[in-house]
Amino acid sequence: MGCSQSATIGIQSESEIFPGSTHTSQETIPNRNKRVEKLPALERVSLNNVREHHQRFSLCSPTPGESHQTRIQLQNFDELNHFEYTFINVLLLGESGVGKSTFINAIVNYLKFDTIEQACSGQPIVLMPVSFLLTVGDNFEERIIRFGNEDPNEDHHHPGQSVTQHCRSYVFTIGTRTKIRLIDTPGMGDTRGSDQDNLNMQHILSFINNLSHLNAICILLKPNESRLNVVFRSYFSQLTDFLGENIRNNIIFCFTNTRGTFFTPGNTAPLLKEILGKFPIKNIPFKKSNTFCFDSESFRYLIAIQNGIDFDDYQKEEYKESWINSVNESNRFLGYICGALKTYPSDEWKSINHAQFQINQMIRPILETIRNLFRNLILYEEKSSTQLIKLCPSVVAHSSTICIKCNRVPKDYNEFWIYPDDLHTFSNKCLNCRCSRNRHIDINYKLDYELSNNVNKQFIDEIKLKSDQLNQAIFEFGCFFVDTTRTLKTNDLILSFLNQMIEEENQICQLKTNNNLNLILYKQLNQFKEEYEQRQNVSISNKNSINLNKIYILSQNISRIDLIEKQIDVIKQYHRTYMNEQEKQLL
Repeated sequence: MGCSQSATIGIQSESEIFPGSTHTSQETIPNRNKRVEKLPALERVSLNNVREHHQRFSLCSPTPGESHQTRIQLQNFDELNHFEYTFINVLLLGESGVGKSTFINAIVNYLKFDTIEQACSGQPIVLMPVSFLLTVGDNFEERIIRFGNEDPNEDHHHPGQSVTQHCRSYVFTIGTRTKIRLIDTPGMGDTRGSDQDNLNMQHILSFINNLSHLNAICILLKPNESRLNVVFRSYFSQLTDFLGENIRNNIIFCFTNTRGTFFTPGNTAPLLKEILGKFPIKNIPFKKSNTFCFDSESFRYLIAIQNGIDFDDYQKEEYKESWINSVNESNRFLGYICGALKTYPSDEWKSINHAQFQINQMIRPILETIRNLFRNLILYEEKSSTQLIKLCPSVVAHSSTICIKCNRVPKDYNEFWIYPDDLHTFSNKCLNCRCSRNRHIDINYKLDYELSNNVNKQFIDEIKLKSDQLNQAIFEFGCFFVDTTRTLKTNDLILSFLNQMIEEENQICQLKTNNNLNLILYKQLNQFKEEYEQRQNVSISNKNSINLNKIYILSQNISRIDLIEKQIDVIKQYHRTYMNEQEKQLL
């Protein structure tokens, strides 16, 4: 089966990340006019096979006589029939300005067009908008070159800030069963300061935490750097601390703009070797096989041509050779990540930082469940009630928050007053109130409540058992936090959320006169907090060793409790929706 003259860009389904999910294409951008080759038909995923047959990797287009619409319909049909793809997930990491977004644009064109002449006579593929400054003519006139539609995720108007504002993935198909997912990330060394860098890193970790696996971490660098700054070392360290030491063999290095260093890493190589030699994770390979040198300037040349910029014959020859070298490196890069590298599945990401991250995702579900179990035990013991309160979690939009300053009106559930989750939408500012950002709490699901009947003694015994189980889990997690630092954490999220719940109950008691049940709950939550802090203090004095495997087993067991599992499921739906929104595909 051959490939014909066109391809389209659209949004790719996240069914591989979250099995069972479906997503329809929301955006298409035509790419026209050039024929591309395709890997042998009916192959499973065998990219080693491709090298044996000396065929270059290529993007897939509709076969002759096949329309774009037919192509899309066939793909949907394949999905309905469980058509399997192997996804190759590649995380791109680099300092602001190194050219991650340009690299993504460039590499799909290198894979599409063998020569720059083909690229110039065809239509360049632009996955995200391009903007750069170019000096032209004898008087060095400055021209701003732009290509592609505006994208709110790409900020070209604030120099020094990371151009890419949030993680976004770009997917293209090679062969018949393989999709490459390149994950663009906010750059390190943002001029807004270290706080913004830390926020960017947490966003990256949150994004990749939703992947089923990683194939490669691609560190993008410029050749001939005089130094690699502290931010680079910090980012690299945080990422490897999260993924664990076994990620070492999945780290690769890509150098941009290497035409001036004859397609070598230049003076950056000894600096990088020095950093890797001092790194906590030893034996990270840095050699020819996992290092790739490109020249993104040849892609900029292509875009400049599209903008009517003229170049002399010498420049044309330079960029012609540069394009060929970059095409060769692109195919070597693709062969390496698809063939030589072993997949690194998420269930092997074992580290203290990763365990802390997983626990943080569970804090709200666990503590809200504990609070509601307290409510139900109070109802049974104080009123002998056969009507208990049930948690009803539901999915929310990505930008949902709760304002802790705005007045909320509590609702009555069997004489228990409960604050509803009044959702606010927050972008650069709140669209529902005038309160500042630090008065808003981000939430990834909404809680509603309803009354449930037919309660018996056996059911109450089960509630007590689950309450004890969750209480002990929170104490274990709190001790794990202090055991990893040997100090009480100033940003303990468990304690922070506990304080928030206690303050809510205190406000309700101040607001409502018939507050007997809420007052009992308020006292119980305070007692729970005191015991939590006592356990942490004892753990610090005992200097307990860290049993990481025990923590992972505990978190897995807790996540399977039905009351917790329902909340975690809607959190996964929330992340699935966000991942779908942040992904585009070149078909």
